[in-house]
Amino acid sequence: MNVRLRTRLRTPLVIAATLFFVLAVLSLSFKHAPVMQAAEGLIISLTAPAINGLNWVGGSLKRVWSDYFYLVGLRKENAELKRRLEEYQLKEVRYQEALLEARRLEILLELKKQLALPVTGARVVAYDPSQWSRCVIIDIGKKEGADLGLAVLAQGGIVGRIIESYPHYAKVMLVVDRNSGADAIIQRNRVRGILQGKGGNRCSLEYVPKNADVEVGDLGLASGLGGIYPAGQVFGRVSQVDKKTGGPFQEIIVTPGANLSALEEVLVVKTAKLAFNP
Repeated sequence: MNVRLRTRLRTPLVIAATLFFVLAVLSLSFKHAPVMQAAEGLIISLTAPAINGLNWVGGSLKRVWSDYFYLVGLRKENAELKRRLEEYQLKEVRYQEALLEARRLEILLELKKQLALPVTGARVVAYDPSQWSRCVIIDIGKKEGADLGLAVLAQGGIVGRIIESYPHYAKVMLVVDRNSGADAIIQRNRVRGILQGKGGNRCSLEYVPKNADVEVGDLGLASGLGGIYPAGQVFGRVSQVDKKTGGPFQEIIVTPGANLSALEEVLVVKTAKLAFNP
């Protein structure tokens, strides 16, 4: 079958080759003949637009191909720039966090100098998820000297006191917890009352007679009585006063000076406790 196919193809190929040779000879022989020049002109006129179109298409394909590779390279470059930008943003966040932490620690260090009391630093590692209490967990415990009843301070004022202590952790009851209570005074005129936790982010100054002079904005301090909190440390500011309540006492709301919802670093005051009722 292959022999027959080769035989059948051989004849047309021979004819085509012969015609090509004859045309080449004629072209060389009659290159300057008017008839050949007219035929050549006609052929050029007919083929030139097609050749020009093919050149345009080829150029367009070349440009498209070049643009494609340019866009691929540009996409890779953009991806790399985006990655570097994300790295720089992450470094910026870390830098800002380190800067803020340094400022907080600087403030605590200044507070430590002002106290003139033995203190140790600690970090808040967790908040008590219970809805019935306001407590936090700090990363020091009995091994580090964080005993029951010790006062805990932070930037802005008193945080609370330790009510449970473990080998390397301790639980701190915040001053806004409903079970928290301590003797307090108004700085301006030394009016005394009991600072009682009310839940949320507020306390009340209890047992203050209606004729006592207490105003919104007054600063509430620890009196030092009871031996729980160091005298003169800030509980917070009076945010509400109501003398129209029934009974002999006015209703006074105190907002804590420390931001108890965003605690990170605290100081534990390592002094003897005169009274402690967890």
